[in-house]
Amino acid sequence: MDYTKFLRWALIIGLCLVPLISFIVADGVHFPVNLFFPFITGKNFTFRILVEILAALYILLAMRAPQYRPRSSWIMWAFGLLVLWMALATITSVDPIKSFWSNFERMDGYITLLHLFALFIIASAVLTVERWWERFFQVSIAASILQGVYALLQAFNLFGLTPSSQSGARADTTFGNATYLAVFMLFNFFITILLLVRESRAGKQGSHSLTLRTVYSIALILQFAGLYFTQSRGPLLGMVGGLVIAAAYIAFYGKGNTEWKMLRKISLWGLGVIAVLVVLFFGIKNTSLVQKSDTLSRLASISLVDKTTQSRFLIWGEAWEGFKQSPKTVLLGWGQENFSYVFNKYYNPQMYDQEQWFDRAHNEFIDWSIAGGLPAFVLYIALFVLAAAAIVRSRLSVPEQAVLLGLLAAYAFNNLFVFDNLTSYFYFVFILAFAHGMSEERLSKWMSFSRPLSDRAVAIATPLILVALIWGGYELNGPGLARAQTIIDALTPVNTQTGAAKDPSENLAEFKTALGDGPLGYQETVEQLFQYSSNTVAPSTTISPDVKQQTYALTEQAGDAMLAERKGDARLELFYGVFLDQIGQYQPALTHLQNALADSPNKQQILFQIGATYIAMGDNADALAPLKQAYDETPQYDDALLYYATALYYNNQTAAADQLLVGRYGNVYVDQQQILQAYFATKQYARLEKIYANRVAADPTDIQSAVGEAVLEYFATGNKAAGIAMLEALIKANPSLATQIQSFIDQINNGTLKP
Repeated sequence: MDYTKFLRWALIIGLCLVPLISFIVADGVHFPVNLFFPFITGKNFTFRILVEILAALYILLAMRAPQYRPRSSWIMWAFGLLVLWMALATITSVDPIKSFWSNFERMDGYITLLHLFALFIIASAVLTVERWWERFFQVSIAASILQGVYALLQAFNLFGLTPSSQSGARADTTFGNATYLAVFMLFNFFITILLLVRESRAGKQGSHSLTLRTVYSIALILQFAGLYFTQSRGPLLGMVGGLVIAAAYIAFYGKGNTEWKMLRKISLWGLGVIAVLVVLFFGIKNTSLVQKSDTLSRLASISLVDKTTQSRFLIWGEAWEGFKQSPKTVLLGWGQENFSYVFNKYYNPQMYDQEQWFDRAHNEFIDWSIAGGLPAFVLYIALFVLAAAAIVRSRLSVPEQAVLLGLLAAYAFNNLFVFDNLTSYFYFVFILAFAHGMSEERLSKWMSFSRPLSDRAVAIATPLILVALIWGGYELNGPGLARAQTIIDALTPVNTQTGAAKDPSENLAEFKTALGDGPLGYQETVEQLFQYSSNTVAPSTTISPDVKQQTYALTEQAGDAMLAERKGDARLELFYGVFLDQIGQYQPALTHLQNALADSPNKQQILFQIGATYIAMGDNADALAPLKQAYDETPQYDDALLYYATALYYNNQTAAADQLLVGRYGNVYVDQQQILQAYFATKQYARLEKIYANRVAADPTDIQSAVGEAVLEYFATGNKAAGIAMLEALIKANPSLATQIQSFIDQINNGTLKP
């Protein structure tokens, strides 16, 4: 039977589909299903299922055709050892379940590492044996051309296409993240140069070659444009650095080779041009020419005191503290997906104006050291070094070696400032597989079978592999897919089929279903339930008390189960405390908030919530300490000052509170919610009246503030006539609001509206 031909082609086609995964957005519009984190989950589930199918096909092919079986190389051993080491790190991690499964937002974890290693084995064998690497790279380039066109349409807002809300004005196409698109373009930029160099070799003539060179040139323009409009500094600088490495390599090792004489001259000129442009850029970086460009201005803003740079240094400092915490963390790390423990425990208060829940160090090398300790860090670096060594020792021409070395350098530089995502992972794996194919050796006889298995053996194995594929594929992906859809349903207030508003009991039932669907995404489901209960159910006056109580009970049950599984998670404890605050359970809320503070002793967000809880309980004295701590940590932080001033007002320390406000704002008439509440609670109505008067002066059409000013005039002076006169004047000016304003007049007259 010639079924091996079918298997070979199925594997080749399947591998070529991998770059096309970048187009998947599981939002129910561009993809049949609507999933939680649609830019992430759709791509990752598709990748996992595709790799699982390819693995089954590959096993059958390797059984029958020994030439497709894995071959040895230092790259393979380093990668395999990393996979084995991370298995141990996962077993001993802070949260083994999350280390293995990750979550919907990242879809990373040990399960992804296993799929990536399987992809490496399959690609390195099949594409190398079939000599399909060039064709595969062409498929990838075609995908990048389409993404480049999409990026341009987004950048110029053509045909109604705009970047996603989380990327602002930065092009992000189907990635939903500008940096993810940038790294995709970075890989393809160098891959395209590689093929362009190959196509430009002596002896490559004819219309076909000219057409390819033209297509590659167009691809380079679109890839650079796409990368440029992402405004991503790391990938852009990585591209420049990679080009410098490539040009320098050609200039040094291309000497004496007449075939590459012209390319060497171009490289030398290129190095000179890059040097001149860099110097010129620094000279004009503060001019309007640069500042008017979003991308160039972002590049110009890079400095050691830049906010983003400072945050990276702070995060890396926290990561270092976590890394050296104990011999265990040095050797085995904290496990994948557990950087949040490190970030919370060693949180630096100076991070107050940054994202409060970092789950990555924003440096892939550091992330591996946190995930798997020093051995994982060394093995990850070894992959770069061994790939570079394989490239240098290969039969590739000097320019081809230069481009690939430039790619590795560009990617490594990029990873100093960001973390990997699925797309960058699998492109790196393909480059490793390509390098492995140039350095592979046969395994020892005791590690491989040289003879093909019989057709009978393959026939026996096929149904077993098919059953394993169906069962394993469902167990690995089915529950997660179901939950990713059900969460969306649970959070949606309307029935997507009929468009009618849903009864909250339906949302409750959907949350119950979502909580039962396996380990992947369980924490996110619980967090969404916390927020749904806090922000939607608790404030509602239309949801029945019975449904409210059922929702609260489910939330507490899910929260308790999650905390039992993931102990010491400050984020979960805070979410739990906020939820309990919203339903008036202040004492239990304090317990969880204090637990959160123990897990993250310096986080202002937790201190604010503790202070607010004490105030809500009427315990103003105990509110002072946590809010003073938050202020003392970062006196420059406006929220910390406002919360502390609020606590001082509640404790009748008016002079001290006034001193804080005057020192920061120049007066005590600060229009901030915390201060407004404190003034009202402490009956400082004259100050409130002044704040509302300032609002009206700034915007005479602000009727709500004008009404507030009139009511506060009555509160401050006790003069009914003055307050009513102001309200009657507002009725004359705004007859359409007469009914609402008259209600305040009636309440003043009958005495029901009191200070």
